[in-house]
Amino acid sequence: MPSGNITIEPAKPIPPPVEPQVRKSPARDRSVDTATAVRWDDLNPTDADLIDAWVTDECLEALDTLVRRYAQMVLSVCMRRCHDRADADDAMQTTFLYLAQSAKKIRHPERLAGWLHRVAQRASLATMMSPERTHQDLSDVPTEPVDPLERLTLRHQAIVLDEELSELPDKYRSAIVLHHQQGITVTETAKRMGTTEGTVRGWLARGKQRLARRLRLRGVAPMAAWAAAHAWSASEAMAAQSAFELTSPPTTPISANDPGGSPSADLGKSHWAKAPSPSHFSALESHLTQGVTTMPVVTILGSTAAAGLALLVAFAVPAGKDKTGQTASVLSFANADEDSPPVLAQFAQGDTSPTPIPTLPPPPASPGAPLQSRPALPTPPTPPVPPIAVPPAESSTAVAKRVSQLLDQPTSLEFETNVRSLPETLQQAIGIPVLLDEQAMTLGQMDVDSLHVQFVSKGEQPLRTHLRKALEREGLKATVDDDGLLITADMTVLTRRGISTDRWLDMTSEEETKLEELMDRKVSYNFVKTPLNDVVRAMSEDTNFPIFLDKFALEANGLSNDVPVDIAIQSVSFRSFLSLMLRPLGLTYQYKDEVLQITTLEAGDASLRQRLYFLEGTGLPRGGDFSTIEMITSTIEPDAWEQLGGYSTISSVNHSREGRPALLVSTTDEVHKEIEDLMRALRETHTGEDPRLSDEEFQQQQKKRLQPIGAGMMGGGGGGGGGGFF
Repeated sequence: MPSGNITIEPAKPIPPPVEPQVRKSPARDRSVDTATAVRWDDLNPTDADLIDAWVTDECLEALDTLVRRYAQMVLSVCMRRCHDRADADDAMQTTFLYLAQSAKKIRHPERLAGWLHRVAQRASLATMMSPERTHQDLSDVPTEPVDPLERLTLRHQAIVLDEELSELPDKYRSAIVLHHQQGITVTETAKRMGTTEGTVRGWLARGKQRLARRLRLRGVAPMAAWAAAHAWSASEAMAAQSAFELTSPPTTPISANDPGGSPSADLGKSHWAKAPSPSHFSALESHLTQGVTTMPVVTILGSTAAAGLALLVAFAVPAGKDKTGQTASVLSFANADEDSPPVLAQFAQGDTSPTPIPTLPPPPASPGAPLQSRPALPTPPTPPVPPIAVPPAESSTAVAKRVSQLLDQPTSLEFETNVRSLPETLQQAIGIPVLLDEQAMTLGQMDVDSLHVQFVSKGEQPLRTHLRKALEREGLKATVDDDGLLITADMTVLTRRGISTDRWLDMTSEEETKLEELMDRKVSYNFVKTPLNDVVRAMSEDTNFPIFLDKFALEANGLSNDVPVDIAIQSVSFRSFLSLMLRPLGLTYQYKDEVLQITTLEAGDASLRQRLYFLEGTGLPRGGDFSTIEMITSTIEPDAWEQLGGYSTISSVNHSREGRPALLVSTTDEVHKEIEDLMRALRETHTGEDPRLSDEEFQQQQKKRLQPIGAGMMGGGGGGGGGGFF
């Protein structure tokens, strides 16, 4: 196999796929359509304006303009995925027909470029999965480079790029498609998307970072993927011809009496947008709802299977006859141990005996003959996961057994004391050792000298009942310990009161309290086109808190510190005001180095904060951290997490069903706030003890931990994992 770092010579670009001969209609005249197209293109309307013209007024010229504008991008995506040009044309037609019929459903028409890219990628897949597509034509594979494996690698890289680009958030995807695939400037991109240049630069930077991360997770170097996509792109002439074929007025069938094919009377108006789709939209919409990891991968290899087979046969070296007297071919592979004899894999013609590698089918008799189906390679058995034994509970001491027995015995208690004196007083009353968990008192923020516990006896009751009534209302509980009865903090009760629910790793508890007071403070501001640096200065003076502007990050994104701020709002929290003011500017805030910084979204993503979230009282099962992590990453900013190309991470701290279950999360302040709100809502709506996984469920969780990293993730690997991006 070639190395991951493939060098593509700029002086010798790969020619685009060969365009088949297309029969042109002799009666078709492009002069009128060209003049109309020029008039509309000279207007340079935004995508949103064109969508509105089509949806509101059914202006077909507006839809035709969108087809011409994005024909090259859509056709390129379809050609990279489809087996031949005919399939690519069908997928392109499906894409624009779906646009015509679904335009009113597009929530963000200013992000049409990214929407079209995703639909084209899914339409190509739907076309390939159609039952009518049974052939695998290789005529569209570029004739250069000559190496078939390199052609296969390049096409795979281009397909992976389209797949991962289609999975980005639509604002990032649209900015990348417009600027890097359509080739328009940042200024024009901002106009098309209805936002500022600084916001577009931020979207481009964040989108490229996430895309590069996703590509490297699939083993593809970002630069190699973009070079491959450029090689597997339609030319302007091909795109213009396809757009013209799609939007041209229909012609009447050519009859024997009219060999010239005279146009019909109503040739002057095209009705292509009302034409039926060549494929069912239900299949396309099904693929649009799926992620890239759930798509079938067989179709990716479709048209290149023969190339791979030919490459394998080409590498085979004749080696005389085998033991049966038949001619055989031998492949030699590298050995891990140089002293061991070389390992040979033998392909015998017509040999039906079991061999490590199945016998290759004979090649087709002629270039036009279909390839014979190749027997499926046996799937190597998955090594069994060793059973996870739940560790048995340690045998109790004699003291612990005595305490357990005493808890169920009726007794009478009536006294009041502070927590510090409680062990001694209770030990004298019940005659067993009583201990106090000092560390738990500190975590529970309890003043053991001022907090009092009162036992009021109303007849004889079991000791455990007396203890629960007296201790639970104070946030305490009693547990059986090997050394006696342990008085400790009831973290389930305390966390529901907002005590010890989480812990920041980059600030002290005093700093956290001060910051929370600032963020919860009610503020009212009225800024009219006020420079941002003046706004920051006014906020800092008003709140008496250090607030600074990250000028270096703003300059890196092409923003100045005097960008005008226009906002008027009354009596909202300072946290909400910051979000409302900064979001339209493409900015955010973060607490760093004991100050509140106003910075860019990219700088915020690069400077994540770590926080421990304790899970007591939420109703989430003890030991079920996998389901908890999945719930958070799939509902709170899904594209921000590492699994989907983001930078945020989340991991479990305590894998057992005992102790304090917790999650360690590294993300931005805004995502931390959403997780905090989720945990609060869970505690407010749950009562009783947290459930615990059964032994069988716990073993299943432990088995998941033994799975190799990356199992179940999307495969890939046409290129190296290194390299820069752009």
